[in-house]
Amino acid sequence: MNYFGKVVLLGAGPGEIGLLTLKGLELIKKADCIIYDRLLNKDLLAFSPEGCEKIFVGKENHFHTMTQDKINELLFEKAKEHQLVVRLKGGDPYVFGRGGEEALYLKERGVKVEVVPGISSSIAALSAAGIPITHRGLSKGFQVVTAHSKKDQLADIDYSQLTDESVTYVFLMGLSHVGEIAEGLIAAGRKADTKAAVVSSGTTNHQRKVIGTLSDIDAKVKEAKLQSPAIIVVGDVVSLSEELNFFEERPFFGKKFFLPIIKSFNYSLAGLEENVGINELEKSLTSKGAEVVTVTAGTIAPIKCDLSFLASLSEDNCIVFTSANGVKSFFWNLYEVAGLDGRVLGKAKFAAIGQKTAEVLRGFGFKTDFISEKQNGEDLAVLLNEKLGAGTSIYWLCQKCSSEYFEGNISEQFNLKKIYCYENVESDIEVTDAFLAEVEDCDGAIFTSGSNAAFAIKLLGSHLPKAIYSIGPACSKRIENSGFAVTSEAMVSSYDGVIKCINNSVV
Repeated sequence: MNYFGKVVLLGAGPGEIGLLTLKGLELIKKADCIIYDRLLNKDLLAFSPEGCEKIFVGKENHFHTMTQDKINELLFEKAKEHQLVVRLKGGDPYVFGRGGEEALYLKERGVKVEVVPGISSSIAALSAAGIPITHRGLSKGFQVVTAHSKKDQLADIDYSQLTDESVTYVFLMGLSHVGEIAEGLIAAGRKADTKAAVVSSGTTNHQRKVIGTLSDIDAKVKEAKLQSPAIIVVGDVVSLSEELNFFEERPFFGKKFFLPIIKSFNYSLAGLEENVGINELEKSLTSKGAEVVTVTAGTIAPIKCDLSFLASLSEDNCIVFTSANGVKSFFWNLYEVAGLDGRVLGKAKFAAIGQKTAEVLRGFGFKTDFISEKQNGEDLAVLLNEKLGAGTSIYWLCQKCSSEYFEGNISEQFNLKKIYCYENVESDIEVTDAFLAEVEDCDGAIFTSGSNAAFAIKLLGSHLPKAIYSIGPACSKRIENSGFAVTSEAMVSSYDGVIKCINNSVV
């Protein structure tokens, strides 16, 4: 008897990553193999576990990476190899997503199948464009129609069945046939001035829409050069597109930023944890409407360090952390490498560069005695100069290439000892012409540390966007020393500070 794993047909939603269901997210996190389409947010793959096999089977008009028959066979073969195969499909698996065909093929061969619905673009894309698919007084119902046949031609649509003015009609996969659809509806009796709209890349931060009537919608779409995926909607509800246009009213909608990311070392009292998902700053920018182009500039790696100073630690000593990575790397050394615990820290005082770092320290069970208000090395040094007595031994747990702002401003009356506990390992990235063009097309570059600024400048040079945003003084100095001007610097060296800095600049 053959053993098969389970195949889950999972609807990934229309594009916005937050529209994935909770059940869908949990399945992606557990998947042994993910077979995914073109029309979904590729950031979803970042939630997959290490070692998960990922196979792209996307389809475009007139170009198929793999035919549907081959996809069916692939699902069956992978069910033999893996315990959990996730078939990740844009929108909903059963709304013109060929999910039924895949499910029947697998069922006939004895493979266990589960279907997890997704939010369909037929509803969500309209909502993001300010168009409710139904509205009292304007639309009493809706009908969703595929405008795409199996042979990549216009589907055989009976337009005589689509003449009810009280119904919203939605056409999927029909961008190249907008004119034919409009002509077909008019020929069937619909008025030429019937409202119509086309929404491209709905629910994403590069969404675009065109509003018109059946008589002019084709010309407007061609003039706007909309690209697929796109959805066509016909009906009176289109009239609400400006009044209910909440999605496109977000402060950074239409803006595009380049953001080099440093992957953090993820360690807590629970031990090592898989660091999956999306960078917090990227999340914040995206939630405000921005499109974000990311590249992994480097990865934080802990360094085994000398903890012999702990043997003579006293209440007159101060342990300083100028980053959350320093906190996590120190406790990794303490617990995992040295095999010790918090008892060896006695009554030593702790200092942290801002509330975020203090919160991480609190997660290990320790309260911070001194927290700098401005969240930069200089401010922390000034604070300690005021609060600590002469001759205090300061143990600074820091990065191998640490900023001079703390060291350069700490009083010489202290005994400062630098202890390198982590480093930023630079990524090896192949730069393509397409990537360079995408970065140049951005409205600005955002740098959250001197190291990722240096990395990006070395990688991209003159291809950087003209506007450059910096998280703080140390980062700005590194940028300026490399020959580039900083457009705006955050007043507070934090992700929130960066957001405010950009907001003040672009609004």
